[in-house]
Amino acid sequence: MLTRLKISGFKNLVDVDVRFGAFTCIAGANGVGKSNLFDAIRFLSSLADLPLIEAALSVRDEAGKTGDIRSLFHRVGGTYILCFRMGVQIAR
Repeated sequence: MLTRLKISGFKNLVDVDVRFGAFTCIAGANGVGKSNLFDAIRFLSSLADLPLIEAALSVRDEAGKTGDIRSLFHRVGGTYILCFRMGVQIAR
């Protein structure tokens, strides 16, 4: 079970640290990153079975499409910050 997820630089998620319990509700206003949090989880899950590029290409962009790896990175204005970090903690 995923118990903690730390993300920095993935889409609009900058310095996010989420601790999950047996039941965790993700709520918030539109555009704050709820879907991007789940995209990050899907991306990490895909890495277990797919090569890095295929896992990256499987994640949707802002328009709900796939195919542009740059859309995974945090963007400031028109510039992408081409680095992100993720850390996970799981309980067995």
